[in-house]
Amino acid sequence: MTLVGQIDIAGPVGRLLHRRPLKNGTVMQSFGIEPVSGDIFVLQVAEGGLTLSGESGPVSGDDRRIHGDMCVTRLNRSGTITGYMYLRGFGHGVSLGVENRGGVIRLWTETKSKETLVNNKVDGIGTTVTNFTFQSGTVLDYGSSLHSTPYTPQAGATSVTPTIDRSTNELVIRFAVDGVRYYERYDLAQAAAGVFQARQRLAEPTGVMGTFQAYASHSGVLYLLDGESYDKVAPPGNTCITAVEWATGNVLDRQPITAAPCLEWREPEGMAVEVAGGVAYLHFGFAGDASGARTCTISSFSGTPEVDGVKVLTDWQTIPLVSGVTVDQNAPKGRLISVSGVTTLQLSGGIKGSFDADAVIGTLPDTLSPSMETRCNVPRNNVGGYCVARVEAGTDRQLRLFGGNSTNVITWAQLDSFSAVWR
Repeated sequence: MTLVGQIDIAGPVGRLLHRRPLKNGTVMQSFGIEPVSGDIFVLQVAEGGLTLSGESGPVSGDDRRIHGDMCVTRLNRSGTITGYMYLRGFGHGVSLGVENRGGVIRLWTETKSKETLVNNKVDGIGTTVTNFTFQSGTVLDYGSSLHSTPYTPQAGATSVTPTIDRSTNELVIRFAVDGVRYYERYDLAQAAAGVFQARQRLAEPTGVMGTFQAYASHSGVLYLLDGESYDKVAPPGNTCITAVEWATGNVLDRQPITAAPCLEWREPEGMAVEVAGGVAYLHFGFAGDASGARTCTISSFSGTPEVDGVKVLTDWQTIPLVSGVTVDQNAPKGRLISVSGVTTLQLSGGIKGSFDADAVIGTLPDTLSPSMETRCNVPRNNVGGYCVARVEAGTDRQLRLFGGNSTNVITWAQLDSFSAVWR
């Protein structure tokens, strides 16, 4: 069964961010999209070794985790960090709602952290939800007058976290009571004013998911993300997304997620729905790379319709060229499309230069960067019968040209024929 507005979680996958470092080197836990600027806000447990305002010295990572200290990182669509904020005594950062209230960015998070045994270790887990103004460079403590009066959906509730449903302008709260997980929907404007009246309570499906990681809500569908990192379950891993109908609680769909397959470590973390240009995008995140220097990768399912069997996941994006490389006729661009369910990277334009060795020619935007190298042969200037070069899109966001040497210098290459499977 498919509902109107339901996002296809079996469809082709695009990219929002690729291997971006955050303010702290800990694992990302959740993220949200600011609806006006499109900026991405990411929550993580604060790292060890920091001395924040009011502290006499560095605090260990274990103490930060147990106390529920978190870091919020703000990134623009290019993946550049543009701000950050620390939250003390708030929780683990399982979910995040981002609201633009008359030009002021307000974040909804868990708060009133409580020491809780989770997977045989003690974590600080939120027991209420609150909202506050994002103020970069500041530290916000639980109990401060700068955050709203905390709310809990039921006495004794634990693991209380929020997200926002853009389609209905609702605040969605997940919580546990006596070991049962629930979701409740609230009018967002009323909740922002401090008035909480649940419109619905829905029990989480049992016996369906593995290790819970995140949730999002859109157009009558609740999306649930579960799975573990590669060090616990070998590639392709066990990440899945489940779609649940709000009206009935029925499972509409459940699909394994193999996006970003070649990320190091690759733990699913965070999910959010963004609506841009009338199109809904279901974004889901992966923490990756080495311990202490974790990065943030966000992949996406797009609600864009197919036209003649082709679905545009990312429309044409300019590829900035490195120094010494110039445009030949048309500036290089790239896009992601799905043809018969296969995600493909297409390039266009041309470059000029003097390439007597393999070389980086440009930098890919995050939206085009693959988790595994993708390559294609392209035409180049003819030298002694050699008229083909190889262009490769790397996992480090670099676009490279191969084939030039001191006796066979490449002076131009055309990218219009580049079309390769992308993952």
